[in-house]
Amino acid sequence: MDKPWDILVVSARLENKRALLRILQGLPVSAFTASTVQQAHEVLSTHSIRVIFCEENFIDGSYRDVLAAVHTPQTRTPLVLMLSTGEWEEYVEAMSLGATEALRCPLQPTDVELTLIRVAREHEGQIDRAVQKAPTTLANRAAASSAAN
Repeated sequence: MDKPWDILVVSARLENKRALLRILQGLPVSAFTASTVQQAHEVLSTHSIRVIFCEENFIDGSYRDVLAAVHTPQTRTPLVLMLSTGEWEEYVEAMSLGATEALRCPLQPTDVELTLIRVAREHEGQIDRAVQKAPTTLANRAAASSAAN
């Protein structure tokens, strides 16, 4: 993470939100918060969010609604589910729907930090693959340009 990442914390439970914000202090991130799915959609429409930490349920929906908004053919923003219930079924369902990780509350600093490191490495891998493809693409363009001349 060279520059600060924008992270969205979607949490209706004040204790979970505060705990996560304390963990994120000192890390190279900028945290935005939302208490409802509607607020989360507003933040997502105005900021380039890199990672979302999201609780299971809200008064106006659930993590599934947030996940649906960030997992489109064009984008796939990592979503970390914050499980307050700790139910195994919820974990399995979240992972099958595309959540990056599910962490049990109360959140532990090490779990949050390791999750961010893993997401950063996956992001770097995506960039590395794009860079590896770029020289081939540029070489093909140069060859096509030479052939056209």
